[in-house]
Amino acid sequence: MGKKVNIPWAKDKEDFMASVHDGEWVVTTDYELHLVSDYDDKIYEVRDRFLIYGLSVYHTTDWLRFFCDEHHPEIDFDTEFETDRPGVFEKYQEKFGHDFEEWCQQEIFNRLKEALSEKGYSLPWG
Repeated sequence: MGKKVNIPWAKDKEDFMASVHDGEWVVTTDYELHLVSDYDDKIYEVRDRFLIYGLSVYHTTDWLRFFCDEHHPEIDFDTEFETDRPGVFEKYQEKFGHDFEEWCQQEIFNRLKEALSEKGYSLPWG
């Protein structure tokens, strides 16, 4: 099962899921899990690091692309949403709404959970 990490900024799994994002995650020497942000000036004593991202750390539409591959295979993502121009999310939402958001959070959560497990950690919610 692994050493459980503590998530001091989330009171339960639902709270955590509402704020899960891709990016650089760290486990501190105190076994706390944190998402490192460009806006966070806190310096962590890091035990382990994990990069959770879609195809690349600088692609902002990867998770939406993955969702469309699974749930809307009939469309050509790049053509339909003009991915060479700004406004991909707006174009998607005009056509389909916000149906992708929970799925994307769950996918990021699954990858984070797997990455933690590979290093011998587990989330506090079993």
